[in-house]
Amino acid sequence: MNFEIIDNIFQVIVFSLIVVADIVCWFLHKNRLYIILALAHSCFMMGTLYFVLYLVIRGKVPQFFYVSEISWIASYLFLHSYQIVGYKGQRMKISVIPLICGIGVAIISIWSGIFGPAILSTGVFTLAAGAIVYISVFQILYGDAPYKSSICILLCIILQVSLYISSSFFHDYTRFNLYFCIDIVLTISMAMLLPCTFMEVGKDDVH
Repeated sequence: MNFEIIDNIFQVIVFSLIVVADIVCWFLHKNRLYIILALAHSCFMMGTLYFVLYLVIRGKVPQFFYVSEISWIASYLFLHSYQIVGYKGQRMKISVIPLICGIGVAIISIWSGIFGPAILSTGVFTLAAGAIVYISVFQILYGDAPYKSSICILLCIILQVSLYISSSFFHDYTRFNLYFCIDIVLTISMAMLLPCTFMEVGKDDVH
């Protein structure tokens, strides 16, 4: 069987389970961070689901998979919202190191042509990725609150960009290779946002 199908089915299953867990945590703790996580995870899952269904039904990778692109970008926009809500009340300022990291990721995203000819999709992802990296690095270096989720989100962005870069070097998707290794680690990293959030959010911290 095409390993790309196996990889994507694994991703859909993991994200489906984690979305259910996100919703359960929201019911238990009533913190909107869990709902934002559920939206981020479900968007990623739906993008992958469309991709794998197209692959299974049509027998080929969609050449212009805007549905998947929109879903994946929406997932990262929700992660950015997660940061804004989670770090609300903490003072942010322009800092050199986070700024360099954010701009660096943005430049790499544009250079790699992360969404191919889809300029709008690439632009939106680039802006979102740059902002997410800036906030994550700032929180890790200067934040007072626990920053496990910041590390996790930063890792997700790095892995996502690395995934698209690696796709330029690997074209045989029938066998396991570095591309799938990165994708599996990305899936696990996205899922780990839930336990990170659970550890950082107090039971009485209701939003």
